Parts: sequence; C-alpha cells; structure tokens
Amino acid sequence: MDELPEIIIETLKKRGVTELRPPQKLSIEKGLMRGKNLVVSSPTSSGKTLIAEIAMVKHFENRGKTLYIVPLKSLASEKFNSFKERYGEHGLKTALSIGDFDKQDKFLDSYDLIITTSEKTDSLIRHNASFFRNVSCVVIDEVHLLNDNSRGPTLEILITILRQMLPSAQFIALSATIKNDELLSKWLSAELVKSDYRPVELREGVFFNNELFFTNNSYKIRDECNAEESIASDTMVRDKQIIFFLNSRRNAQGLSKRLEKISRKKLSSENKGLLDIIADKILYALEYPTEQCRLLSSLVRHGCAFHHAGLVEKQRNLVEEGFRNKLIKVLCATPTLAAGVNLPAFRVVVRDLTRFSPAEGCQFMPVLEVKQMFGRAGRPGFEEFGEALAIAKSEGDKDSIF
Repeated sequence: MDELPEIIIETLKKRGVTELRPPQKLSIEKGLMRGKNLVVSSPTSSGKTLIAEIAMVKHFENRGKTLYIVPLKSLASEKFNSFKERYGEHGLKTALSIGDFDKQDKFLDSYDLIITTSEKTDSLIRHNASFFRNVSCVVIDEVHLLNDNSRGPTLEILITILRQMLPSAQFIALSATIKNDELLSKWLSAELVKSDYRPVELREGVFFNNELFFTNNSYKIRDECNAEESIASDTMVRDKQIIFFLNSRRNAQGLSKRLEKISRKKLSSENKGLLDIIADKILYALEYPTEQCRLLSSLVRHGCAFHHAGLVEKQRNLVEEGFRNKLIKVLCATPTLAAGVNLPAFRVVVRDLTRFSPAEGCQFMPVLEVKQMFGRAGRPGFEEFGEALAIAKSEGDKDSIF
C-alpha cells in the first residue's frame, strides 16, 4: 500500500484496512495511478468505490477536479456524506449537485469533487458549467445501466459527450459483473479490471414449500402463515437481518405491515428504547406528519421498516442508519436500494421477479438487476456467508429459477 496517496493511507488506517482487495490491487497494476481509463467489473461489496477514491485523491493532489456520476439522488447523497466525512479534513472539498436542472451551479468552481446524477450532468453540460474545464477525472458508477432499456441510451450519449469534452480526462467506470465488459472497455479505450472476488461467500437459492434449496444442499425451516413470514421468522431466530425486495412501493409497505409482528418478538428492551428515538425522528421529519410518516414510525418502533423513493431524505437516512446499526431487523424495499446504497444483510429475498410497465406490461426483471439485489446478502466483517433467495410458487417455478 506504500504507493498509495498519503491521504488514502491515512483514511484506510482509520477504517482498520491493512490490505487492498484483489480488484483494487489489479486496478493499480492496470494503471489506476498513471491516469489510465479503467472499467472495473466485480461483484457488489468487492471494493470498487475505493478504486474511485484513489483516483480522485490522486487528481486532487494534482489540482484537478473529479466528476462522480451516479444513477440515483439517494446514492449521490450517500456518497456525498461519506466522502465529505472521509476527506474533508484533508482539504478535499466535496459538492453535491442534484437539484434544479435549470441552473449551471456556478458554486461548483470552488470544489474538488462534484457528485451528481446523469440527468443533472446533462443539465450542467447544456448550461456550459464553467467547472468542466478543470475536470481531470470522471467516475461513472453503476455503468452496467448501459444495458438498461430505459436508462442505457441516455447514459451512452452522456458518456460520449463527456469523452469529447474532456479528451485528456481519466475515466473510471464501475460495474457489476456483466457479460459485455470487454466490449465496454474497448468503447471507453480502457483497461479491463475483472474480478469475481467477494469478501463474503454468497449462497444463492430458492425457497419453496418451507424449504431452502441451494446448489449443494437444502434445509427445512419452521412453517408460518406464508413464505415471507416463514423466512423472516427463521432469520429472527438466527438473530440476523433480512431485506425483502418487492416491485412496488405499495407492495413494500404492505409486506412490512405483515412482518412487523415477526420482528417485534425479538427486540431487547435496550433496542426498543433506541428504536423509539429513531421512530420519533421519522414521525416528525415533516412539519405535518403524513399517513406514510405515521406508518413508518410505528413499524420502526418494532424493528421493521420499508424503504423506497417516496421517503424524504431524512427518513431514508434514519432507516438506513437503523439497519446498519442492527436495530431494524426486517427491511422491505424496492429495487432502488440495490443500486449502490450500502446496506448488506445476512439474508436477501427477491420476492417479485416480475414488474409491470405501461409500455411493456408484466415483464421479468433482468438477471443483472436480480443479481444486484442478491449481491446485498452477506455483511463483510460480521458473517462468513450470506443467503440470497427467490421465492418459487411451484415445483416448475423452482426449476426455472435455478
């Protein structure tokens, strides 16, 4: 690690990191610190973000700016808070730009790291934002969304424009494991950093008829009223946490109401007190609490919550903090949670493998998106493995999912 920027070495020591992970080592070998364009293709939680951090600190030391592009406002806010806390004391000034699309945000000229979304980046380009002339590094997080039918074409055009605008900038593209990573690397004139490393073993399986089926084994669990309650109850017995992914906000809220009776059985008196504090903050996140505020607050008091884009930022942050601190045991979320927000759990269940869109009707979710959700299973540093499950309604379903 001696070749790393001193700022990175100091922050890693504070985090208790003494050795780089395989994708990080490979990135350095492929030219990360020499300004090479990179496409980093590796599983969730493998350490891709640190690769981007090394690049942005290196450019900061050379008085260059980094543009960090993410797909979601919630992910942008998380990155902003994390990087500001981590590097602010070293003089690296971080800005968050996700607001009004009709502004060029002149204040960005005085910042070293600008975190934004694809849509806002497009707006800043159209308004000829002046900070671009000093951008020497561009990070594109979740670049595998190029394969997404709705977001892909827009992202492709954006990257093309940025490469024309910033021909000498270093481009770092962070991706989940995808099949066309070599093609993507050629398109970006980049070195491919490919790794299947995961810090925690991932066991993928299917739940059917009160039994968990994995590649090499299976085991029965206690029968409750339905599949979701059986899986949640088994997770609580193990004193673990679980995330259910559902295809709509309505379904996420509905399931969380049903599972609250499971989570409330396993709360210590100390945790109840801490959850009450979080629940009160959630209730009064708005001046006038809505029905959704009251519902979420009541669920959190009993160790259960829902998470979707309809929450205000303060509520979303409180739910995420409560889950990270192992106070909230059961979380029911829409797939946006899988797109980068760092909330691992012992067990992840993708309940809905289909979703409805007005244009295409009911469609199966792309395998890559399901894999992203599965990738949230397993807490690094806490567990040896994580379990990721899909729910089958029939023997035929079980076989087709496998």
